[in-house]
Parts: sequence; structure tokens; C-alpha cells
Amino acid sequence: MQPRRLERAPAQALQRPAARPDGHPQWARDLVAESRAAKDAVAQHEAWRLMREATISRRLHQLMLVGFWPLVARFPDFLALNLLKTSHGRDEAINAARAWLARNLRSETRHAEWYLDWAAALGLARDAVLDGTPPVEMTAIADWCWRVCHAAPLPEAMAATNYAVEGVTGDWVRAVAASEVYRGQFAASERESAMRWLDAHADYDAAHPFEALDIIVRLLGPDPAPGRVAAVRAAVLKSYALYRTALDVAQTCAAAERA
Repeated sequence: MQPRRLERAPAQALQRPAARPDGHPQWARDLVAESRAAKDAVAQHEAWRLMREATISRRLHQLMLVGFWPLVARFPDFLALNLLKTSHGRDEAINAARAWLARNLRSETRHAEWYLDWAAALGLARDAVLDGTPPVEMTAIADWCWRVCHAAPLPEAMAATNYAVEGVTGDWVRAVAASEVYRGQFAASERESAMRWLDAHADYDAAHPFEALDIIVRLLGPDPAPGRVAAVRAAVLKSYALYRTALDVAQTCAAAERA
């Protein structure tokens, strides 16, 4: 049984801005280009390579699942905090953001359980994930996402979470989900449940960051004030930096325990 596809917001709510022939104004294209190296540092991290090649140590594998659990478990909270910043009315950009966030929130509520199924297939009891105490450097990204969604304007909050975190997660997830050697390490009887979280995110996380960027562009317009663009860029880069730190620390801790 294939994972259910996420319902998409109405097409009229997600039309790309027409400020440029490619659909994005120059400031948005610059944002993507200027943050690409930081994004690649996360998506191409050695930890993901070890995972997709199924050469990752058991300890590192489990530590990563426990360490990123707060980010997965709290992601619906981040969407809800952003949704509270919207109200349906005359602003088409806000209407689009509200519809998109509401649809995603309904989908995200299922994903935490699928993540726990993945952990269980790797020998992690539910309580070990729920009550785990990973290094604070690994949970800092979840704390940051909560803060930015709680306090920052909607474009910055969506940039930090729906564009940056979901986008780079989709990159590494697609590589792992496509790995037959990784998939093959699970017994046939548990493979579907073990891979459900990965397969689902490999599917819809391919579209989410671009949809989020479309909405961010609509919220800010074709020629926003430089300070607003800088704030969005800073939010994106901070998410990438904290994500990379979490991966680095997981590797360091797992290596130290083997020594």
C-alpha cells in the first residue's frame, strides 16, 4: 500500500508570482542561490551517506532517530503557530498561506507515528525515543523552529521551517528512500512500516519547499524592503546551520562511545 499523497492547496492559491519569466522575482532567486551551499552541507552530510549505504553504525543510526524526534514530533506545532498568524479575508497571499498550512497540518499529524515505526524497526523501543535525552545540540533546531514560528513574522517562520527544514529533509530522504540496500536491511514483513515515513517524505517534500517559497514570495511581493529579505535569508541559513550541527554532534558522540 502506497503512502497517501498530501492533498494540495487549490491551484489558484499556489500560482507562482509572475515578476520573472521563471516565476520568481530576483530576490527570491538570489535567496536560493546564496543559501545553496549551506543546504548542500546538510543534504550531502556523511551521516546520510552512511545511512543510504547501510554502513551506518547501530549507535549513530539510533542516536539520529532519537535526536531528531523533537523536530518531527513538534513540526505540527510549528505549522499551527504559523496558522495562528493568518485569518481568511481580503489578502490573497494570507489566504493562500492559511489554506496551505491547514492542509499540511492535517497531514503532519500522522507522521510522528510513522517515525516511531521506523525507529522500532531499528530496535528502538517507543519509550527510548519518547524519553530519550540526546545532546542539546541535536534538539536546538527544534527549539529554534518553535521560537521563530512563535515570534517571527510569517515569511521568516515559513522560510525557516517549510522552506529550509522541509526542503533539505526532502533532499536526504529521497536519497535514503531510493537506496535498495537500505530498504533491504528490513525484513519483508516489516519493510512497509519501517519505510513509511521515508517514503511519504520522499513524495511530498519534493513539492513542499517550492510551494512554501511561492507563498513567501506572495507575502513579501516582487520588491520587498532589503531588511525583510535579509531576515528571511537569516532564518533559512540558521535552520541549515543548526541542522548541520545536529548531524556533526551525532557523529562525534557516536564515535566517542565506540572509542
